[in-house]
Amino acid sequence: GKDDGEKEMLYFDPKGSSKENSKPHDYGWRDWIDICVKWRQISEPNDPVFWIDLLAPEAFAEGFGLQTPMVTGQMNVVRYFPYFRRALEVVKKLIADSGACNVHDQRFMLPRSKLDSLQEATNCHDLWDVMQQGFYVETPCHSIARPGKIMAGTRITLLQKAPDGFDFTIRTPGTPPRWVEMDQEMGHVWRLLTMEARRKPAPDLDKFTELALSFYFYWVNFGPLSRGTAACGYIAFFALMLSIDYEVMTSPPEGTQVDWPAILTPRPSEFVEEVKPWIYPHRVKTDLLDELPRVAGNVASIRQMIEALNAV
Repeated sequence: GKDDGEKEMLYFDPKGSSKENSKPHDYGWRDWIDICVKWRQISEPNDPVFWIDLLAPEAFAEGFGLQTPMVTGQMNVVRYFPYFRRALEVVKKLIADSGACNVHDQRFMLPRSKLDSLQEATNCHDLWDVMQQGFYVETPCHSIARPGKIMAGTRITLLQKAPDGFDFTIRTPGTPPRWVEMDQEMGHVWRLLTMEARRKPAPDLDKFTELALSFYFYWVNFGPLSRGTAACGYIAFFALMLSIDYEVMTSPPEGTQVDWPAILTPRPSEFVEEVKPWIYPHRVKTDLLDELPRVAGNVASIRQMIEALNAV
């Protein structure tokens, strides 16, 4: 056994890590979620699931952006349109409070005479009539690593699309400066999670769950993958809970996509309060990890990964 004063260390093989070209480093948040990313890549080979900072340097420097449409042309996107109303209210508030940016990234303020018309807007046509140009707003994302710091969350964009439609989308930029900020945030939450997990005699369940959901909140606001960010984050949340021997025995309520409330909410604490009613009551103590075979000893190749996925 270790002396009480001896620092407990976690060693792992960094080969295959997406961080720092697999050079030796402390096990961190990226190594944890790398596991999800690799399984997500194998689960659907047609999906380009890559870390954005590992794309071609010029693509990363230009700010490779993820784009998810709620409205495209004259079509409401079935999967995401249920969040249109909420996103529209966020857009209207941000325009009224701090203006918007045009397609050339120039900020402009809406004349006060148009604010009433803005508040009455209920669809893309109404919003375009008020703004008279393509624009975007940036949702705020409040830091807990640096209290008082507000980071750029995601961009909500409205563009006209010929012949008589609009693109109303969320776009998450992956620029190097934003990457540095969000990496710091993810690292901070990860350190809090590991400290709480090691608490003796046991972690505080509510505190750990709040931190695990905060990890998810910053992950989906970060959007560091070319595809699959939401799925990997959701898997990581369940895995974090399993790491302290708790299963979350529920699914999101019908019509809920967990990443959208996180993206459209400025603070992790507000996101936690929103999802708490359907998550907290369904946390169940488990010894599942003690019963399951070790992945490393049973899934040692891509073929075995595919076989395991097909067996689920």
